[in-house]
Amino acid sequence: MAESADSLRAFFAIDLDERTRSAAAAVADRLREFPAGDAVRWVREETLHVTLRFLGDIDGGRIARLAGCVREQTAALSPFRLRLGGARLFPSKRRPLAVVLDVEPEEPLAELAAAVERGVVAAGFDPESRPFNAHLTLGRIRKKRFPLVTGDVTSSGESCPVNEAVLFKSELSSSGAHYTPIERAPLGGEPSPLLTETDQSIYNPKVGG
Repeated sequence: MAESADSLRAFFAIDLDERTRSAAAAVADRLREFPAGDAVRWVREETLHVTLRFLGDIDGGRIARLAGCVREQTAALSPFRLRLGGARLFPSKRRPLAVVLDVEPEEPLAELAAAVERGVVAAGFDPESRPFNAHLTLGRIRKKRFPLVTGDVTSSGESCPVNEAVLFKSELSSSGAHYTPIERAPLGGEPSPLLTETDQSIYNPKVGG
C-alpha cells in the first residue's frame, strides 16, 4: 500500500465476523437495560474488536515497515478460534473504566499479542509498559455510577476464527470513532485478501457513500 507521511491514529486488533459482533452487541443491549446502563457510552456494533496493541498517533511513513515486522512474527503462529465469555467491569469492580466481555482461549491470544508486540518493537516503537489483558470492550463508563455487571451475562460461547491481526486506522468524528483496516498480518504465513472498497465501508461509513 502507498505510504504517507501524514500522522494517523492506529492500533492492531482481532477483527470479528458479523455473527460474533452481533452476539457481543446483543450482550451490550441487555446491559443497556440494567440500572445505570445509561451511564455507559456503548460501542457501536460495527466497530467491536479485540485490541492487541494500541499505537496512538504514528507517522504514516512507518506503516510498511511496521506491518512487515509484525507479519514476520505472526507467520509462526497457528490460526485459532476466539470465544466470547462473560461480561465484567474493567479493569476492576472498584474503579471501572469500561464494560467488557472476556475472550478465550487465553494462551493463543497471549501468544498473538506477544507476537504483535515483538513486531512493533522490531519496527522501532517503544515497548508496551502495560501487560496484555484480553477483552472486548462493549462500552466506556462516563459517570461515577455504573451497571452491576456479572459474568452471568454472556454471549453463549459464540466464536469466530482468528486468522490474522489487523492494523486499523482510527478517525474520530461527531458520530464516534470510525476504524479502517489498512494492513493485515496473517497467522501461519497464509496470504490475506487485499482490502476492498467493501472492507473500507464496513468500518468507515464515509467510504463508498
